[in-house]
Amino acid sequence: MLTDTGLVLPNFTELRIYPSFTEIRQQYNAPKNFTICFSRGVFANIPRGSLSIEGVPIESKQIVPKANNLENQTIFVQRHSNEEPQECNVIQADDLLLQNIKTKRYFFAQRHEIEYVNIPEQEETAVTYVLKHQGKATLSYQIQGITWSPQYDLSIQSDDCQHIFQAFAEITNGTKQVYRIDRTELLGGDIVLQRDVASKRRRDRSRSRSRSLSETSDEDDEEFDSCDITPTVGELGELAGLYRYSIDQPFVLLPKSTFGLPFINATIQVSKYFGLTLPFTSHTQIRKLQRKYRIESIDKFLPGGLLTIREQDRLVGVITIPDLAIGDKYTLTSGEDPGVSLNRQVKLISKERHSGVYAVHLTFKNIKSTPVKFDYKEIVDSKNAQFKIILKGSDDQRAQIQVTANGVQIENKNNTTDHRGMLVANGGEQIFEYEIHINYPTPSSTHRKRRREE
Repeated sequence: MLTDTGLVLPNFTELRIYPSFTEIRQQYNAPKNFTICFSRGVFANIPRGSLSIEGVPIESKQIVPKANNLENQTIFVQRHSNEEPQECNVIQADDLLLQNIKTKRYFFAQRHEIEYVNIPEQEETAVTYVLKHQGKATLSYQIQGITWSPQYDLSIQSDDCQHIFQAFAEITNGTKQVYRIDRTELLGGDIVLQRDVASKRRRDRSRSRSRSLSETSDEDDEEFDSCDITPTVGELGELAGLYRYSIDQPFVLLPKSTFGLPFINATIQVSKYFGLTLPFTSHTQIRKLQRKYRIESIDKFLPGGLLTIREQDRLVGVITIPDLAIGDKYTLTSGEDPGVSLNRQVKLISKERHSGVYAVHLTFKNIKSTPVKFDYKEIVDSKNAQFKIILKGSDDQRAQIQVTANGVQIENKNNTTDHRGMLVANGGEQIFEYEIHINYPTPSSTHRKRRREE
């Protein structure tokens, strides 16, 4: 912060980092008149209207862009590598209108063609506040470019899903500004901000050419860099649907960097099975089942983030999970497994113009050396057809099939002693049979339905 008496540094800097933006809060011993200068790149990432002062009443606020010191300066321009640099005078710094000192002619130049005699000042935006009185004030504003996200590692150690689950919080600074932070709060959950469209356009236009410098003293650098305490992440609980975590130790967030720390110590339940979901079709199909992992959060809210899955130290999948409250379950799919297959045979029993009867014969096979759980769903397009399912086969086979509103389902009920949805090792098979009776609507009934909907 710049005042009439020079540079004033904040007494305390706090970052409240959300998944898609950050609120920066800085405490000052503020004089009655003071000015905060932001580099063009930083100010372009501040949403319009988010700058505010707390703690001291405001009489007025003025925002003024400040150009660099190039105007009336001498520079050199080399437009081609085989030419000598031309000595020029800067007439307009914003669009680089120059005058050739030798020829007295005017022209526009590109920034990459310029050689500077003196280091040019960066372009800034000055925000000037007039307060009712001096005192302790907190400057707060939102900024794009600083975000955080959880990173989860799931290492499955055995076939019965004994596992190690670790969570990390990664803070990413996508800006060119260095931030020296006294306290950090991470917030997980859903928040909606209405952005100003014009501000976003200004930010996009300036991003490619913005530059940012940090105004701190060498003494400040030494104070932070000499800190030997490793920051840790603590839990603050829930507030208005947002889950809060704190980092109370100071640290430095470098430009274009990512800073990671161990996160919450959460307990999850993991079950592994093989699954397949198919729409009904009258054609025969031979398919491989997909590896699936169902995770359940037992004792902690898990903010959405990237989950890396390993089995016996081998990478088997990387996927993004959503926010999971305590008790929520989420199923992850991680590619096909060649060892578990389905042979789905379909036979047409009868067919009329607007109806048909089909016999479906399913054979699930496991050639792996361990037994596996499996889940199968067959979906009938009930929006465009009426259907009825008649189960066939033995009593045991029929007992394993569940008729749903959308078709049929075969699944293991998370009980290893239950043979439903289980395939024994080394060539184990299960066979299921059922008939599907489908009635398609006639054109006249479809027309009457549309008339009723209108």
